[in-house]
Amino acid sequence: DDVPHGHITSLAVKRSHRRLGLAQKLMDQASRAMIENFNAKYVSLHVRKSNRAALHLYSNTLKFQISEVEPKYYADGEDAYAMKRNLTQMADELQKPGVRLWGSEAPPSQVTAVTGLVEKLTVQDGEKEGDGESGGESKEMSEVSEATESTDVKDSSSDS
Repeated sequence: DDVPHGHITSLAVKRSHRRLGLAQKLMDQASRAMIENFNAKYVSLHVRKSNRAALHLYSNTLKFQISEVEPKYYADGEDAYAMKRNLTQMADELQKPGVRLWGSEAPPSQVTAVTGLVEKLTVQDGEKEGDGESGGESKEMSEVSEATESTDVKDSSSDS
């Protein structure tokens, strides 16, 4: 695929901070950064077929569409939905005068607060890495921890 695009590898929100809209804000900001830095036309990800909450977030809230089913995508044999979100409308909105990075809902002073609630944006255990089509540069998507039953990772903010 020669069209410039982004790929979300993993998204996790600390369990105690879920259902506050943080995953949506993170995904929107990542999409905006992809547009502004790489002129991305769409963003893609993979999600477990069984992850109903993540599917709801991606399909209903973020307007991703299922592009295909990838059989036995995960190490445990579960299938994945490959999903894509067109970024054309967001790119058009960003061209309008006066559009702020955080829109009207969160001033830049809250960037640190939101960032502090995110535990990781990395590949989850048991996932495939690279599909051969991207030259191994990108890793394949996991789920949104906001919507999973997976175990929590250690809260690194309490290490100091």
